[in-house]
Amino acid sequence: MDGQNYLRSIAISMALLATISIGWVLAIAEALLVPVVLGALLAFLMDGISRQMGRLPFNGAVVPVWLRLTMTGLVLFVVLLIGVGFFARNLEAVVRALPQYVETFSAIVTDVARQFDVEVELTWYSVNKILSDSVDLQGVIRYSLNSLSYSAGYMVLVFIYAILFLFEKATVDRKVAALVPNPEKRREAWEAINEIIAQIGTYFTTKTMVNAVLGGICYAIFLFYGLEFAAFFAVLTAIFNYIPYVGSWVAMALPMLFAVGQFGLSYDVLMIALLLGAAQMGVGYFWEPRLMGRTLNISPVVVMFSLAVWTSIWGLVGAILSVVLTSGIMTVMAMFPATRAIAILLTNTGEAPATRVDAD
Repeated sequence: MDGQNYLRSIAISMALLATISIGWVLAIAEALLVPVVLGALLAFLMDGISRQMGRLPFNGAVVPVWLRLTMTGLVLFVVLLIGVGFFARNLEAVVRALPQYVETFSAIVTDVARQFDVEVELTWYSVNKILSDSVDLQGVIRYSLNSLSYSAGYMVLVFIYAILFLFEKATVDRKVAALVPNPEKRREAWEAINEIIAQIGTYFTTKTMVNAVLGGICYAIFLFYGLEFAAFFAVLTAIFNYIPYVGSWVAMALPMLFAVGQFGLSYDVLMIALLLGAAQMGVGYFWEPRLMGRTLNISPVVVMFSLAVWTSIWGLVGAILSVVLTSGIMTVMAMFPATRAIAILLTNTGEAPATRVDAD
């Protein structure tokens, strides 16, 4: 019994060391791995859109698969390129206008505090000082602007990886047959592969649609009340909504700051806050779960923990991809008896996320 406990302790220690080592490698190789992961997700999205196009009347029979994929890729590339350019121009304008809005917001806070006999001196310098103690705000701004400046080239790299993944799709069948000669085990392997593809593809495409709808609703709210940079804040909300639970609420902070700076403590600001909150609740907590169903089946605690872990490894990109990456890891773990129990513990319902592939 002591020998078994000793071996179990060694196995657990080795697993912890392997996990730490993998996390370290992922952090070090971020520049190399992130474009590959984004390319794989883009390939999922392109393939999913192409399949939907194939279901249109006469489209599937008349337009070949390669042409549908080509058209999808070109449209996505143009849309993303326009989006990056739009975001870069507006981000620079927002950064330039931020001190003015903070000063207005600070004056309002000072007036409110004075009514309660509280002395508060809040200026752009003091706010920037407070933020810089915990967050390098100027560094974040410079990083964001520099990142957007070469995003076009980065997008080209991601699209190249996506195209290569789509080309590799044609040879996956032969590779799986060579790796798993046993027909029964090959069938189980394909079940696991199809499960991963279905989960990630469904989540990614559905989440993108949900985010686009949420961004459109927020844009209508901002536009109705005449908030400056309405389109920028709507796009920001849609992007941050990829981050589970907290992303969309964090994205509300900046437009609300600008709303207070533009309108003061008025009825319009209250209505903007209420409408944005209602949109977040309605889309994020009612409509989206019904669309997703149990697509990923990840425990909320695991989602929050994975969000923290992937954010620490890959920053904002890791936060956006945390759910997709964790889902893929869980599905792979469920394929093997040694790690299947861990995968079940990470789920929300206790059901295994994929078919098991037994070792020979």
